[in-house]
Parts: sequence; C-alpha cells; structure tokens
Amino acid sequence: MRKSTNQILFSASDLSNHIHCKHLTNLNYDVVQGLKERPISNNRVLDVLRERGIEFESSYLSDLEAKGNTIIRISQDEPEPRQKTIDAMKKGVDYIYQARLSNDQWQGWADFLVKVNQPSDLGDWSYEVIDTKLSTETRAGTILQIALYSEIIATIQGVLPENMRVRTPESEIVYRVNDYISYLRLIKKRLEIAISTPSETYPEPCSHCDICNWWEHCNAIRRKDDHLSFVAGMGTSQIKEVKQHGIETLDAMSKLQLPIPFKPNRGSKETFTKLREQARVQNETRTTQKPTYELLELKENTGFYNLPEPSKGDIYLDFEGDPLVEPSGLEYLFGWVFQEKYHCIWVNNLDEEKAALEQFIDFVFEKRTLFPDLHVYHFAPYETIALKRMMGKYATRENEIDILLRTNCFVDLHRILKQSIRAGVERYSLKDLEKYHGFVREMDLRSLSKFKADFEFLLESKKFELITVEMKAAIQLYNQDDCYSTLHLHQWLEKERASLLSKGNLIPRPVPNEVETPEHITAHLERITPIYEALMHEIPFDVSERTKEQQARFILANMLDWYRREQKSFWWEYYRILELEPDELLDEKTALTYLQFTGQSVPDKKSFIDTYTFPSQESELRPGNQIKNEDGGSAGQIIEIDELQGIIKLKKGPSIKDLHPHTIIKFEQFSTKEKEENLIRFAEWIVTNGFENELPNYSVTRDLLLNKLPKLVEPVIDTTDLLEKSIDWATKLDSSYLPIQGPPGAGKSYTGSHMIFDLIKKGKRIGITALSHKVIINLLQKVKEIADENSFDLKIIYKGSSDDDGDYPWTIAKNVDSITANLQNFHVVAGTSFMWCSDKLKDSLDYLFIDEAGQFALIDTLVVSHASKNLILLGDHQQLKQPIKGVHPEGTEVSALEHLLEGRKTIPVDKGIFLANTWRMHPDICFFDSEMFYESRLHSVSGLENQRIDGNTQFIGSGLYFKSVDHEGNTNLSIEEINEVEKIVKELTKGDVYWYDEKNNKHVLKPENIKIITPYNSNVFEMQKRIPNIAIGTVDKFQGQEAPVVIYSLASSSPEDAPRGMEFLYSPNRLNVAVSRARAMFIMVGNPRIFEPDCKSPEQIKLANPFCRFIELASFLT
Repeated sequence: MRKSTNQILFSASDLSNHIHCKHLTNLNYDVVQGLKERPISNNRVLDVLRERGIEFESSYLSDLEAKGNTIIRISQDEPEPRQKTIDAMKKGVDYIYQARLSNDQWQGWADFLVKVNQPSDLGDWSYEVIDTKLSTETRAGTILQIALYSEIIATIQGVLPENMRVRTPESEIVYRVNDYISYLRLIKKRLEIAISTPSETYPEPCSHCDICNWWEHCNAIRRKDDHLSFVAGMGTSQIKEVKQHGIETLDAMSKLQLPIPFKPNRGSKETFTKLREQARVQNETRTTQKPTYELLELKENTGFYNLPEPSKGDIYLDFEGDPLVEPSGLEYLFGWVFQEKYHCIWVNNLDEEKAALEQFIDFVFEKRTLFPDLHVYHFAPYETIALKRMMGKYATRENEIDILLRTNCFVDLHRILKQSIRAGVERYSLKDLEKYHGFVREMDLRSLSKFKADFEFLLESKKFELITVEMKAAIQLYNQDDCYSTLHLHQWLEKERASLLSKGNLIPRPVPNEVETPEHITAHLERITPIYEALMHEIPFDVSERTKEQQARFILANMLDWYRREQKSFWWEYYRILELEPDELLDEKTALTYLQFTGQSVPDKKSFIDTYTFPSQESELRPGNQIKNEDGGSAGQIIEIDELQGIIKLKKGPSIKDLHPHTIIKFEQFSTKEKEENLIRFAEWIVTNGFENELPNYSVTRDLLLNKLPKLVEPVIDTTDLLEKSIDWATKLDSSYLPIQGPPGAGKSYTGSHMIFDLIKKGKRIGITALSHKVIINLLQKVKEIADENSFDLKIIYKGSSDDDGDYPWTIAKNVDSITANLQNFHVVAGTSFMWCSDKLKDSLDYLFIDEAGQFALIDTLVVSHASKNLILLGDHQQLKQPIKGVHPEGTEVSALEHLLEGRKTIPVDKGIFLANTWRMHPDICFFDSEMFYESRLHSVSGLENQRIDGNTQFIGSGLYFKSVDHEGNTNLSIEEINEVEKIVKELTKGDVYWYDEKNNKHVLKPENIKIITPYNSNVFEMQKRIPNIAIGTVDKFQGQEAPVVIYSLASSSPEDAPRGMEFLYSPNRLNVAVSRARAMFIMVGNPRIFEPDCKSPEQIKLANPFCRFIELASFLT
C-alpha cells in the first residue's frame, strides 16, 4: 500500500494483510497517511529468496529464447510500460517478460504472459499469467497475485484467462482461474471499501498476531483495556454472552456474582462458573504479583487419579509440525527426553517423516523391554493425534502404536493439569505454567516465532538449502525446552499429588491395561503381512513415479487393514469422549449431557422406559441408537428424542433400571469381518495371478482398480438421448463398469430405474446396493412402478434392515441363504454391502447397480464387485460423501467415482455418462451450480425459466438472494439469523405470495413449498421451536429433495467461529446440495464476515471461492 498523487495504490500483499486482520489494514493505512511509523522488520530470508528468484526467472527466460519464441521484455525503467505491454499483447508475441499490469488502484509486474489459443478481443489468441517460483508448493499469496493479474488481463483482452500458471524448477502447475477469482474479487472489494470509507477497528486477537510486526502495539491496547480474551479458556461466544450482561473486562469477570445470575443462551452455568473462578485466580495473581494457584476438588477417574506410577523409563515427547506443507502437513521435528537426555530427528519430506515415525516407535519399544512400566508423557493431544494420522497415512507401525494406545501408555499432562489445578495464567501453555514448577527456558517464544516462521516458509517452499543453522538451532532449542518443561511439569504434578496424600486423601494409581494385542488381531496381521509385502514389492514411494498397475497394487495393499483402521478410529473417538468434562461434551455430536431424570418410569414388559430432560446442544443421537453412559456402562436404547422440548426416553433392562446417566454416548458397531475376508481373498488372487491376464476372475474389479476405460463388445451408439445411450452402453459392457454422474435434478434415479427395467426385459439378473437401505428402497420402488406401468410381473427379493417392519411389494430375505436358495426366481436382488460381500453371492449377477456411488467407498465397491459381471455406478461425487472415520493412505479413502475421475469435477465422455440437463433448477440457480461444481456442463431444461416468486413481497423473481445479518461470537446457533428467517417465512406464507412452476402455473406459496437448511443441529432445533410448520434440517436430511424456495442459514459469525472448521463450513459438496434443492429461489442468510476467511493455502481459497461467487451473483435484500 502506497500513496501516489492523492490516490492509494494497492498490491497483492495488501490483500493478504486484509484477510489476516482488518485492524492491520487500518494500521498500514495510518502509516501511508503519515499518522504512524511502521515497525522495523528485516527479513534476510526473503531478500535471499528474491535474489534466487531473479536468477531462476532469467534462466527460464533463456530457455524460452533458446526455443525460438518471440519475446518482448518490458523494462521497469522505461516510460509507459503498461502501454508497451498492451501493444505487445495486440501484436500477439509468444511471451511478454515483466509485463506491467495496472487497473485503477491495482498494479503489479507479472513475470511472464504466455500466448494461448483462446480467442479474445485481441484476435484468435489471448494471454495467461505465468509466475516463476522457486517453491514447488504454491502459497495463498501467490494465488492472490496471479488471480489479480488474470483479472487485469481480462480488462485488456476482453476475456478472463481460463488458466493461470506457476512455473517452478521442476514443473509447471496450472490453476483454473474460475476456482479462485471470486475470492480475489470479494477481498479486493472489501479492502477498497475499508480504505475509501474507513471505520474504527479494534485489535481483537487472531492467529496472525504471532508473526505480526504490530503485535506489541496491539497487545498494549488490549492490556490497557483489560480485555476478556486474557481469561484462560474464554472464547468469543462466551465473551459475547457475558458482554450482554455488562461484563467487559477480566476484572469484572473475576467479581461476577455467584451463583451465576443469568441463564446462558448456550452451554451451562457450570462453564461460566469455571470461567469466573479462572478470572478470579488470574486477578489475584496480578494483584499480588505472585503466581497463585489452587487445587480443584478431587474427582475419581480424572486429574491426579490418571497419573501413573513414575518409571525410570518415562519419555517426554514433543513434535514441531507445519500443517501447510503439501500434501497433508509434516511433523518436521520429533523431540523427546529419556533419562534426562534429549533426542531429536529432523524431517524434510514425507519419506523422512515415515522413517522418523518408525525410528521413534522402535525406540519406545526397545526401552519398553527394559522398562515395561514406562509411559510417554506429552502436553495436549497434538502428539497422539499426529501419531494416529501418520500411522494411517503410511500404514506403518500401526500395531505398535495400537499397543501403546490400548495400554494407556500415552499420558496427556495438559488434561491432568486442567482437571487438577486452577492457575493464575492467561493460557494453560507449557511456557505460562513454568513459573509454578521453576523451569527456565533458554529460548523465548517471541524470539523463536520469527525463526520458526522463516523456517516453515522455506520448508513449505522446499528451499532446504536456504535453511540456516541458526534457524534449526533456535527451533531445536525450543523443542528441547518443551520436552524438559514437560518433565518438570510432571514432577510438579507428582509433588502436588504427594501433598494431597499426606493430608489423608486416597488417590489410587490408574490400573494398567496389560492386554497388548488380542489373539484375533495377531492372527489377522500374520495373515495379511506377507500379502502386503508381495503387493508393495518395488513400488515407488512417490505416487507420481508409479505406473497404473503399481498404484492399483499400492491401493489394494493398503486396503488390507482398512476396516480395522476404521474400527480403531471408532474406539479412539469413543474413549476420547469418555474423558471429556460435561461442559466439553456440549460440543460433541455423539453425546448428550446434563441429563436429568424426571421421575417418570414406565414398565415395558421386563424393561423400563425412563424420561429425562436435557439442555439444548448439538447431537446426532436418534431413536434406535445403542448408547453407553459416562462410565462406559450400558445406558440402554433411545426410544424417543424430542430436541425441541429437550426430552429423551431411554429403554433400560432390569439390571440398569435404577442407574440414571448424566451423559449418554452413541455406541454402534457393525462387523466388517466378511468384507475383510472378501478383500483378502481378492488380494491373494492378485498376488498369485497379477492384474493383467486373460482369466475371467475379478475382471471388473481389476479394471476398476487399474482405472481403465470401460471395456465394450462393440462401440456405443452416437446419440444425444442420454437414457438411450446409457442403456446401449450398459448392454455392450464386456465384464466391465459404467459410471453415470447425475448432478442435482438430472434424473439419475429415472435413468437408473429405466436401465434396470430394460436389462431385466433382456433376461439379465440385476442387483441393487447403496450405502443406506433408504436409497435402495427408493430405487426399488421406481423400478417397481415402471414394471407395473408395463404390466410386468417383477420379482424382487430384498434383505432389508433388521428393525424395518415396512410393508413392501417384494419378498423380504432374512439371510443370504434364503437368497441363494431361490436366486433363479427373482429378477432383482437388493441389499447393502454387508450382504453383497458374502462369498455365497459371488458371480450371481449380470449387473450390479450401486446407487449414490459418490457416497460409496472404493473399498466397498471392490468388495461387492465379485457378485457381478458388470457394475453400474450411479452417483455424483460432487454431492455428499461417505463419512470415513479413520486416516488412510492416499488413494484408499475415496469413493469409486472419485477414484475413476482422478480429481475432475465431471466425468469425461470416454469414461462414462454425464447427465447434463437438470429438470429442477431455474437457469439463474443452475448457472451458479454448474459453474462452480460441474465445469459449466449442467444446464436447465426449457420451461424452468418460468419458475419464479411473485405477489406482495420483496422476494420477487427467481435465482440467488442474500440477507445480511450482523452478529458476533456465534458458533453453531444464531438467534439473530433465526429471527430473520422467521420474518422471511412469515412474509412468504401470508397468503398473497405465489410461485410459478415450469409450466407457468400459479400456486399460493405455502409452508410445504419452503425448506430451511442450516449446517448445525443446534440451529435446526432452535428454528424448529420458532417455525414449527416448515421442513427444517441439515443438508444431510434433504439430499434428493426439492422445494420452490430454500432458505439457508449459516449460523456461524465467522470462519474462525465455525465449530468444525472451514473445511466443513465451506464444503463445496454441502453447498452444492443446499443450493440445488431450490427450484425457483435460494435465500442465504448469514453474517458477511463468513465470506472473509483467512485462507492460508490455495486449497482453502478454492474452498471459499464458491461462497464468494455466490455473493457476486446474489441479489442483496434490505
């Protein structure tokens, strides 16, 4: 940002600053205005990189010249460089070096413009940006820069470039401009408004503070104001809550009346009591200038009760990691202390991370032979989460880490401390607690932060040669301090425990779990290990170096333990939930807490149905769920749950009838043993016979894994009738597969059901499967309707859910044997993957249809494929995906459709069918949905342009609308948005508002013509109380449904407030499903700050971009 002739000029770096912090923009603007002095900052790393970058740029230029390209160089010293750039573009030269691009307030120098064969105002050509970077990984700032240049180029040549490129020493990375440009335009607009109409901002703490040069300036202001963020553990939603009651400072919070004089809008009074007491101890510490702390009331199974007996073999572990190292983060320093000695392993890449993991785990097991009672101590759950992630990612040392987890070898001192001691600290960090146990660091955090930021920048850029000894020494010293500090913290906790014992308290040590590996797991591992080793023989570590067969072998090998990984994740999550305090459980979807027995208990045969109340909270518990209580014992079964009234009824057997849970936890498991056996049989066959052979066995399974084009007995007809083409293609399959991608409203079920009926008439036996019974039943009903219309006596056998008492017009099978015994009597056989994995159904079908294949995991597709000669995959990977619990090696965690499409949004014409017409969405809605999610291949059929809203309302017309609602601190519930949604519904349903269908028929808009979608159940429940006669739910509830009007409430105040992170909030799949439910009008209700995420990577920008595009296209409501 700089000033030129009374005008402020911007560059791409100003955009990055504005995204990080709006207050930072105001501070920098004050510098430009001469009101403040910029803090001094020297960055030798950036200076060196700049020099190296110029060298690489020159070398690339020489290569282009050597190839005979016509190149025009623009000098930064010559007059009118912008005009010279435009003249060169009009001339049509191959490359323009150092192109001067400027547009109003925005300007910059593009490294290169390259001529491409895309018509524009210039002629039969146009230009795209190439940015040269030493880094092999692109950063968010680079994307903003080249997107900005692409936008400026569009004003010159009259067409937006299709792509923008980053040239590295290794390769050229191509980015689709439309995947990023809307984010750029929105942030640009917000920055321009911030400068043209300045508004006062406050230095609220944010993640950028750690590396910001203005930190001292801003922190001084917060200190002066005694900001509530200094209360340890106090988040934005809690700050918002207490401010409503006049509490503005830490001092005021410390003096809040007890018991808490208000009922919180969200959460419990206990939470605010703890925060009040925390503020009190902090206030006392700063008043007395002495580190104050107090011991909390002893509670069994928490705190000091979880401290194991110390051992001479104890290890103190700390990782340093960078989540932005592509592709999935990197733990770049493993550090630990053993018997007072510090050990460490440095890591630069994935291969070294895998080796470091193996080396550390081997070290632990070596010491366990000498010290069987050793434990690995760490501070906070980061280390165990990282270990689980790495063992799943690399499929290595899984059994060893399982043993350490199963025997409770890892001890989180942060959790023990928080459950035992209340300290006068602003953060329960290792560093802040050191004043209590006396450890003195050699490296200060603020001193380290600059070294760490520079190091991680170079690590992300893969410029290892620029990493200095000084950087690594500083980081290693800090890591060493962390390890020793963890040791000292442990000693302090032991000292406090001993003090309690001396006062007569009884605190038994936790009972160790000595069962390391159950026999069935040992047998399983012994069986799959030789298969795994045979499949992985001579497979390159780098996926880019693998052949298709090597990649197929890698995927199959790493699927051998896939189902066990999922089971492990289930248990890890279950035990994590068991350890949480009630106020922490309020944010957990798989639990309900603060249950209170009403006294109502109704006998039901030998059981009893007890009624409980509970406060409003996010939950996915449903009737029929098996549940456990807070101690891990059975709590019975959920019979009924009413989230609106906060009432739940539990059916309990006589043995637990007098036990009333305070918390219930979802506990549901399904046996995957038969699936596992099926996959192992296939893997054994591949080890013996290989992938490429003439044998008929597993033909379709092999083609799928090898990602071959579908095999045909003869070419498919050339027709625009996609149903006719689908039927013809399926008929001509040669023991192969056919994917059919069905975007929203494109008639996927219609196409599938007609294909099935046509194949049945040709004498083929058909199977149907899907992730859920509901989806299977829906497709069966459609096929049955077609058969009835054609007076065809269709015979169906279906193995449904054990608790489904529905009355269906087909035969219900109790087990697989009843199907195989009568197979010849049925045209259609249906069931989930748990049925089709049975070896008894091998080669039983001509065609197996997998519905909603975008939600059907690749591994399950392989498992069921043995049942049929051919597979038909009906689905859309751009809509909702299958929820996967575990972390798995790359390539094994995707759906079959994702596997086949290899990152593309739509299916290529040579690989399957793309249903390109929607019979649902108005063209204005379809345009957005198609551009963002379907590469602009989806179009509305004629007549849908008639769909609209009319009458006595501000909501006239059709398309996308946005209603802005300001609020702060909301996570998964927004009363402000609910108030607005209620007003919108009342206006639309008052009787004088109408909607027109595709045939231009007029209808009164009624409550049943509206659906309300919101990401979080808490928002759903509160909205259902206020708007009882409208269908309201999360996206998951409405897939496959539609309505003339859809209202979408975002609930969260900002991306930082979103409880499941921006990956959930900005999920393109979920947004796609939400928008595409609407026939005539889609109304988004939300806080404008939702559209300003602090994106730290190209992938995060790509996530946020559809929301930003929505705002560009939407009409704003007053």
